[in-house]
Amino acid sequence: MALDPEEFVTLTDHGSMKLRAAVSRAMTLLPKERKRTTIVREGEPAILNFDQIKNLAAQWNERLVPID
Repeated sequence: MALDPEEFVTLTDHGSMKLRAAVSRAMTLLPKERKRTTIVREGEPAILNFDQIKNLAAQWNERLVPID
């Protein structure tokens, strides 16, 4: 799933923001709140659940790791 981190989305209970910010914020929520969180977007998939958010965070963090 290749999503644009600059896309504007809505993080449930936190408002509209860029996808990268929504993923980052979702990852910092308390575990109980994190499991209920979703990201709503215009494209497909229209709703990202926490497992999908977690996978995006892992993909984006891998790209930020410097290559030695």
